[in-house]
This record gives sequence, structure tokens and C-alpha cells, in this order.
Amino acid sequence: MPYANRFVGIDISKSSFDLCILPDEEHATFANTDEGIGAFLALLGRFKGIERLILEPTGGYERAVEASLLAARMPVAKINAKQVRQFARACGQLSKTDRIDAFILADYGRRLETRLLDPRSPAQSLLKELVQRYRQLAHMIVQEKNRREKLTGKTKVLIEESLRFLSDQRQAVTEDMQLCIESDPDLAKKAEVLMSLKGIGLKTACFLLADLPELGTLTKGQIAKLVGVAPLNRDSGLMRGKRMISGGRRQIRDALYIAALPAIRFDPTMKGFYTRLKTNGKPSKVALVAVMRKMIIILNARLRATVPTPS
Repeated sequence: MPYANRFVGIDISKSSFDLCILPDEEHATFANTDEGIGAFLALLGRFKGIERLILEPTGGYERAVEASLLAARMPVAKINAKQVRQFARACGQLSKTDRIDAFILADYGRRLETRLLDPRSPAQSLLKELVQRYRQLAHMIVQEKNRREKLTGKTKVLIEESLRFLSDQRQAVTEDMQLCIESDPDLAKKAEVLMSLKGIGLKTACFLLADLPELGTLTKGQIAKLVGVAPLNRDSGLMRGKRMISGGRRQIRDALYIAALPAIRFDPTMKGFYTRLKTNGKPSKVALVAVMRKMIIILNARLRATVPTPS
């Protein structure tokens, strides 16, 4: 039976991936290799009217499938795994297998609106990998420093050697991020716009470009919610709960927090805003989150006004 719109759910693991095509309820399994991905694309060619292919992050195992689909100009959406699991429970599906997960992903795309992924340029892909490596190195340095405090003698010397190696590599990654930005005119222009706001340096600009590609394409409310700095209502009946932030991209919030600290000291606008909130009785952390929200909204507006949005 011909269908006008089809939705494909793809559940990906290290060695294989399962797919479900709705409303046909066609199921298949492929190896997560170049040959398996080729066979998968050949299967998709048999179906017309594919409106969306839905997958979720799986620690990097999804990258090859995602890149191949984007290269083939397929409409791909990547969904937060927690949201998909909550959707499954809401539908009464408590069991979990690869086949069931593929069906749930397809059903999620069929019932709910999803945002398409934009293809990344080679420079954007490289920048994202460099940012991930920078964070890994920073985490390992903190671990080694914590271990060093408890040790003496030879083991402490070994940790010092490890710290020197990790610090040197982190500096090399920082330099590579700068070269990556400079090598791509689009990234360089966006980085310049981001760094025009006090508190945003090269590393923070790289973090934003790598992990928040939606910046400059959304409304101020949408970008604040996506980052996780928008206060959410907690009301029921006559009860008026305390507004709190929730969800969002933690790594971007971490970067904004570090950027907000110098901003409230050296940027007159942010300093006045922060001081006014404190004078009105807001706790320091609440006022700082408000500054973070104001910063991301300003960056979003500047980027939208300066860099044309791709059609």
C-alpha cells in the first residue's frame, strides 16, 4: 500500500543498528560498518515519501550513519534519548529492545515535531572533535591533580609527568581550535561576533559554535530553553511555585557561567543588571543565571543580525 509520508526510526549500537519504517512497519537490521550503511541506504531508496529519519545519540556510534544520511541529503533528526524514553513510557511501552526502540523512534517522529539537523562543514566537524578532546583533557587534568594531593615520592613524580603531558596537549588542542576557526570564513565571522561581547573569549566561542549550532536561528525564548537558562513555571491551582531552570545543554551552561563571571565585573551593562537584581533581593546564583540568559539572548540576536540564516 503506498503511503504519502514515512518515518524511519534508527536505533544504533556499536556493532549494528535496527530500523523501523512507519506506517509500513518494516523492520531490518544492519551492521554498523560502511557495507551495512550502504545496504541501509539502498533499502531506503525503495521507499518514497520519507519525511523524517529519527535517531538518538549513542556515545558517538551514530556518527557514521548520521554523516552518510546527511551526505545523501536525507531529512535527519537527532532526539534526546531521555525524551524518547519518556515518550515510550507515556505510550505504555515499558519493554526495551533494539527493535522496540527503533519503532519508538519512528513513532516519536510521526507524532511529534522534530528539528532537522543541518549538515556540518569539514571545519565544523573538526571543531566539534577538538572541543570534545579539550574537555576530555581538562577532565583528566582535574583527576590527576586530585590524585597528586594524596601521594608522595615516585608516584607523585609520575603524576607530575602525566600532568605536563596533558597540559601540553590541551594547549596544542587550543591552538588547533584557533587555526580551525581561522581556516573557515564562516566560523571566523561567527567567532568574531561572539567575542564582541565582553566575557566571551576564543575558547567559549569555540564551545558555542561546536555545541550550539542553533545559535542565531531561534527566538530568544527558544534559545534560552535550549541552553537551560529559562525559568520554568511550577504552578497548580492556587499554588504558585518557585520558578527554576531545568534541562538544556549543561556544557553550554558551564561555558556561559565562566563567561558571566568577568562580564558582571567589566561589562557596565551586565554589571548594572546583576547589581539591580541583587538589590531587589535575588540570590547571587539566581542573578548570575539571569546574566547568563541575557548573554545568550544577546549573542543569539547579534548572530542572527550579522550572519545570514541558511535557507
